[in-house]
Amino acid sequence: MLSQAQKTELGIQLGAGTYYGDLAPSVSFNETHPAGGIFIRRNLNNTWAFKTELNRYTVSGNDNNFAYNAARNLSFQSHINEAAMLIEFNYLKYGPYVLDKKYTSYVYVGVAGFQYNPQAQLRGVWYDLSDYRTEGVSYSKLAMAIPFGIGFKYMASKKFAFECQVGFRRTFTDYLDDVSTVYPDVVARFEQSGLIGATLTDRSIEKEGIPSYKLGYKRGDPNTKDWYMSFTIGCAMRLNTRSKCARFF
Repeated sequence: MLSQAQKTELGIQLGAGTYYGDLAPSVSFNETHPAGGIFIRRNLNNTWAFKTELNRYTVSGNDNNFAYNAARNLSFQSHINEAAMLIEFNYLKYGPYVLDKKYTSYVYVGVAGFQYNPQAQLRGVWYDLSDYRTEGVSYSKLAMAIPFGIGFKYMASKKFAFECQVGFRRTFTDYLDDVSTVYPDVVARFEQSGLIGATLTDRSIEKEGIPSYKLGYKRGDPNTKDWYMSFTIGCAMRLNTRSKCARFF
C-alpha cells in the first residue's frame, strides 16, 4: 500500500545577511544585518523538494571599511524584499518513516525577484539615491537574481524539523549599491539637483573640501554584478502527519 506522504511544510527562518559589490570588494562583517523570511516547501519525494520563500534583507556598504577606497567616501544601505522559487536536492533519503534518514545535507538553486532601494545618509538625513541619478542614469528598483546554496535539515519529530542554510544571490543588477560606471559632470549635477545631488554624486568633497573626481573618472566596475548572501536557521512544520500506511521498505 502506498503511503500518504507528508508533503507540505510551512516554516520560518532567521539569520544574517551581507553584500558583495562595488562598496564591498570583499565581504565586510561590519555591514552584516538581520535577515529573515517565511517559506512553504512541497516535498516531491525524499530526495527532491520545491520551495517558495518570501525574504527580507538589509544590505549596506561603506568605502571607509577599505583604506584603498576611503577617499571615494561612498556608502549606501538598502532593504531588499525578495520572492524566490527553489529546487532542493537532499543527499540522503530524508523523511519521517522508518527507513528514512532523519537528517540530511542538501543543495538548492532557483530564481528570485526582488525590490530594493539604495539610500545614503547625509547630515543625518536618508536620501533615495536613485532620485538623484548619481551617475546620470535611471535604473529600475526591481531586479532578478539566481539564488543557490547549501544547507542541513534535521527532523526532530514527524511534525517538526530544523534546518540551517547558507545562501548566495547573484543579481542581474549593478545598482544594488547605486554604484556602477563613471562620474558624471558634478557641476551639472549641482545645477540640476542642488548641493545635495552634487554631494551624493561625489562624496569626496566631504573629506577634501572640493570634488576629487572628474567627469568620466571610474566610480564603479560595470563588469561585475552585485551579490547578497545570508546565513539562516529555520524551523518547519509538516501540515499533514497522518498516513494510510507508513513506508517500511
